[in-house]
Parts: sequence; structure tokens; C-alpha cells
Amino acid sequence: MVFQRGKTLVIKGTAQTSQRGKTVNPTQLVTTISQGKKSSSAQAKISKNGDFTCTLPKQKTSLKPYSLTISYNETTLLTLKNVYVGDVFVAAGQSNMELNYSQYYEGSGNAYNFGGGLVTTDDLPKQLSDKNVHFVASANSSKGTDFPLRDVNEQADSWLEATTDNSQHFSYLAQQFAMQLRAAHPNVPVGIIQTAWGGTPIRNHVKGGDIYANHIAPLEGFHVAGVLWYQGCDDSMNEATALAYESQMTSLINQYRAVFDQDDLPFLYVQLARWPGYQYTQNVRFAQLSTLKNVGLHNASNVAMTVSLDTDKGTSTLIHPLGKDILGARMAAQYLAMSEGKAVPNGPLIAHAKHASDGTIVLSFQKGTATGLQAEKPNYSKTASATVPDYTANSNATPLDGIANVAIPTSESLQGFEIADISGKWGSAAAAIKGDQIVLSAADGSSNLNAVTQVRYWWSGNPAISSLLYNDLGLPASPFITIVE
Repeated sequence: MVFQRGKTLVIKGTAQTSQRGKTVNPTQLVTTISQGKKSSSAQAKISKNGDFTCTLPKQKTSLKPYSLTISYNETTLLTLKNVYVGDVFVAAGQSNMELNYSQYYEGSGNAYNFGGGLVTTDDLPKQLSDKNVHFVASANSSKGTDFPLRDVNEQADSWLEATTDNSQHFSYLAQQFAMQLRAAHPNVPVGIIQTAWGGTPIRNHVKGGDIYANHIAPLEGFHVAGVLWYQGCDDSMNEATALAYESQMTSLINQYRAVFDQDDLPFLYVQLARWPGYQYTQNVRFAQLSTLKNVGLHNASNVAMTVSLDTDKGTSTLIHPLGKDILGARMAAQYLAMSEGKAVPNGPLIAHAKHASDGTIVLSFQKGTATGLQAEKPNYSKTASATVPDYTANSNATPLDGIANVAIPTSESLQGFEIADISGKWGSAAAAIKGDQIVLSAADGSSNLNAVTQVRYWWSGNPAISSLLYNDLGLPASPFITIVE
């Protein structure tokens, strides 16, 4: 297993409070972590019902394993031999986070995910092979509060090393994320706790839901480096769930941070990809955008969203599109920036829209997200990719440097902007880049937009995008809808 570096190590379990009529002495229940000749120990605190907690001091990260023992009255009860200290992430959400080879592509019953030949096994990401990445995956269970394990982990009685064979059971997105982190910090092991479950709405993941109760609540007190989240398709089916999404997601972030005992815990999530299947995908996308600055967040720092509109490699008709390598690289760049105290890379994020004196509408973006604005044409072919940069050759490298052929500059004007007045009737608008702002005018060439009260951008579940707004980081703007001030 993997513990989080820089944090205390919290060990929880259940003990008998009496044995053969004698009361157990809690001071004799001890947990010890050791590596070579060095060791640290802590006595357990036992409650009346037998639940116990041991809190060990933080340990140095190492590729060399530690050993963890639990003993009572100097008799060893349990030994874990391959314990590491590194960076641990929770991979949560629904099927696009859970997506792995064994569950989604192996066997005749999974032909749907290949889209009738649109995707072949050669198009799937290569399985990660790195013995310094370890993962544990949850199973669907409503029994008790013990963390339920998938068969592959239960049979091994262990977290699994990310060997080529084991990685067939491992989230593709989490693999790609871990690959980038291992390259950036080669002396730091990575652990992934995979709690994602396909076909689940967000209400199942917040407090009171079965996913929360069985997959998240049992981890209370365990420390992690961050949460990776990809979910929302299920909530796009109905207008009611789409409208409730922002408040649910805000609650979820606050609750996950409470469970893992860190109010600024990095929370990185993917905005929904292109897909024509559900009517309210664009509404959930906007809820995900709005979550970034929701006043209900107890701490708005270290929350980041990855835009996915340009990442599907032409497979947008599939609910599980390709492009997990690109998403993993973008999310890794955001996490590494957070961990190093640097500005988190984002695409252009809308701040506000205002009427200008010349009859146009000026769109401004959040500080630091709109440098080097340009129109680019997304590459919706399978040549789009992300690789791992050579960090040894360039100490300033980021995972974004490894993203290739995702989009190319185009002379075509910006597309996707629409305007409406209070009647709610939408029409296209012409858009021009002016420094770090966008200026909108009427599509027919007239400049009088005084009656316009709202603007939206790529407001569609599966937009056919020929021109997309990017900044100088090579990151695309999020779809949005906003009032005009």
C-alpha cells in the first residue's frame, strides 16, 4: 500500500475490548513502521466499541518499502511488508474515470465501447508498466462501512503494482495521470485509490449516497495528495439533476476535503466531453465551470477543471471517448503547479460581458487565463496525443509540453458565440480577438447589440467545432453562458 508523504500515517481498525473476561489494555496495542534500522511506533487509542486509531509520525518518501506491524503485548498480530510513502490520489466519479481494459474492452460483451469499429484495441492507451505505481479498486457493495474491494485486489490481498497485466484492471485516466507524475518526480511512488463507479449520478457520491458511504467514508482520516474526478454524464439525462449539479458538486468537494482532513486538498476534475446522447450535457458543463468560483466552497483554492471539448480524437459519438492521455497530462500539469505553489494552468475562463459604447459586446476573462488568445482548429483525428516530457533535459518542463497535434492555428474566424435578448431567441454572433478580450458584433455586420442581455459559447452537447478559442498555454476556453452587463 501507499501512504501520503508529508502527512501523519493514520491506522484504523477494530479490536476486541476484552479477551477471556479480561479487559484489553489499549496501551499495549502498538503500530510500528520501520525501514532498515529506523522505526517509529505509536500506541492505539481504543473507543468503547473497540474501534482503534494509531497515528504515526510522517515518514520520508522512498522507493524502498517500509514494513508496518501491529502488535499487542509485544505479540505481532499483523504485518504489511510492502508499504510505501509517496503521493496518493483518489480516482472518483463514474465510468469515464473507472474505464479500464478488463471491464470495458475485454470480451464480446463490450463491443459497444468500440463503436462498431470506430475504436480498435490499438487506439487504446498502452497499459502502464511501473512497479512504483500501486492501485486499489473498490467494488460495488452496500454492506457495512468496510471498503469493498474488486476481485483483483481481494484475491491478491494487496494493492497491486501497475504491471502491464495488472494495469488491465486500472483506470486509464488515473494511469495517464500517474505516468506524468512519476516522470516529474521519479523518486516518489504513486498510489491510486479507485472509487469510481459507472452509471452513478453525483447524488450517490455525496454524503448519504451509497458510493460515499461505502467508498469514501471508510477512508476518513487517511491522507491523500488530491482527488481526481470525472462524472456528470448520468446527471445530464434530466433537467432537474442538471440544475442541481453545481450545488451537489460544491457539497461533494467540501465533504471529500473533510474526510481527508485538508480544507485546501487539490480537487481536479474533467468537464464533460462532447457527446450527443443526453439533452442537458451543456448545462452540466456550465455547472462544472461555475463550481470553480461557487461561494459555497469552504476554500476555493486548489480546485481546477480540465476542458475536454478538443480531446476525443473524433470519437465524440461514444460515451467513453478516446483522449484519456491528453486529459491525464492536463490534470497532471494542474496538480504539479498546485504542489509547487505556481499558477495553475487553465484555458480562458469567462469573467464578464459588457456593452461597449460602440454597440459591441466585450468579453473579459479571469486574470491570467487570457494571454495570447488565438483561434485554433481542434484535431479530431487519432494523431492527437500526449507523451511524457523529458524532465531530465528540461527542469522547467510540464506535462503540457508532451501534448502534440491537439489543435493548429487557423485563419478562420472564431465560431460558437451566440447572443440573445430577453425573449430568449438565440442567434450567432461574429467574434474578434482584441488583445486579452473578445469583441462580439452582430453576424449580419451591424454593430447595435444594445438589446442583447446574454451571451453563450459552444452551448451544445456535441458541437461540431471548427474553430476554438485557446490561450498561449495551448488550453481551450470552457463553454459558458453569461449575462451582459
